Amino acid sequence: FFPPPRRGLFASHKLILATRLVLRVLLKDQKVPEAEVRYLLTGGHVPHTAKEKQAVSTMSAQAAAYLTQSQWRACHALAEIHVSSNPFKSLPEDLEMSLEAWKQWLEGPMPEQGGTMPSEWESKLSAFQKLLLIRALRPDRISAAISAFVRATLGAKYVDEAPFDIKETFSDSSTPTPLLFILFPGVDPGADIEALGAQMGYTAANGKFHSISMGQGQEANAEQALARMAKEGGWVFLQNVHLMQRWLPTLERALEVAADGGHDEFRCFLSAEPPPMAQAQTIPEGILQSAIKIANEPPMDLKTNLRSAYSLFSQATLDASSTPATHSPMLFALAVFHALALGRRKFGTQGFSRAYPFNNGDLLVCASVLHNSLESKRQVPWEDLRYNFGEIMYGGHITDYWDRRITNTYLEVLLKPDLVDEKATKMRLVPGLPPLREGSFELYQAHIDTA
Repeated sequence: FFPPPRRGLFASHKLILATRLVLRVLLKDQKVPEAEVRYLLTGGHVPHTAKEKQAVSTMSAQAAAYLTQSQWRACHALAEIHVSSNPFKSLPEDLEMSLEAWKQWLEGPMPEQGGTMPSEWESKLSAFQKLLLIRALRPDRISAAISAFVRATLGAKYVDEAPFDIKETFSDSSTPTPLLFILFPGVDPGADIEALGAQMGYTAANGKFHSISMGQGQEANAEQALARMAKEGGWVFLQNVHLMQRWLPTLERALEVAADGGHDEFRCFLSAEPPPMAQAQTIPEGILQSAIKIANEPPMDLKTNLRSAYSLFSQATLDASSTPATHSPMLFALAVFHALALGRRKFGTQGFSRAYPFNNGDLLVCASVLHNSLESKRQVPWEDLRYNFGEIMYGGHITDYWDRRITNTYLEVLLKPDLVDEKATKMRLVPGLPPLREGSFELYQAHIDTA
């Protein structure tokens, strides 16, 4: 029941949904007090009485040396939580007494990891209460802490989303239920839709698939395609419908007509960019309510990016090579490079000076070039491959010299003879991820998950 609503949410909202779910479960089972849940959501109350204000304002020089006023207030709010047995009552005092231990914990890169809290607090607090402490003292790590808590409480599937599978999503569609793809940089659903159509016998060649890039003058073509496919059975893919604001009510009506008595094999695919502002609405409410919404947003963390990139291949991709000892690890390294290139975008202009439209097509073309090069040459053409990938395939998007230097440096580190040399035991593709020099497709996927 969880994947269907999650696939239509933006990445920033998926953890909110998982958090609300785990909190409702814990409250229903009476495993956490409501006051502690309220603190996690709101951060505690503002001091009102003179006594509370004096306690908050009285901050010793020792505590002031490593705590901010907001952290100090949050700790006092924790100490004032109204529960039968509040383990945080002594927290403000302990922050002043055990200064070095708390300072070391606060300055740690990942304080949410187990076994790092000072003195008796590690055993004194429950897993949920540790969230409250992180909420108070390290709010920058609360998202990571909640993700780990949800994973431990409900299971990894509520946090770690599997790569998008269009075939699985398509199985939930029907004649009256269109599929609406939300567009993001680097994500193009068109290739996936065409590939699925080819598997199921819906292609432009046999007249059962019609793709239209919406723009001025395309309204009549779209209406005719919808009417014909709804009558005869077939697929219609209308791209960038957000550009056709005045025509969208006509589209809504056409979909209503198709839903009422349309052919069982009729399917409508739509793509649109999200509105520029959260409060804006570019797609009519009727379409939003009837459609299956897919927000296949590019992941932000490296592991998820790598998992998504490598899922573009299959065991058949590995089996097609006559040189698996070199092809398999090089293909995996290429997926790592793609994940790194996508991951840098989350840092804005500190990642790349411009937002380059790297996409899955770049990786697939590079994989094809890699396969053909290894099949046609006796020796691995390391330099030629790095040039093709860094200067032509991915480099074709890049306009800044320093950005090109970054991607070329990645390729020099990832694609080199050590990658396929069993003696190069110290090589790492990224910290914590050694190369896997042989194995099945499933083994490579497991290698990503366990890294």
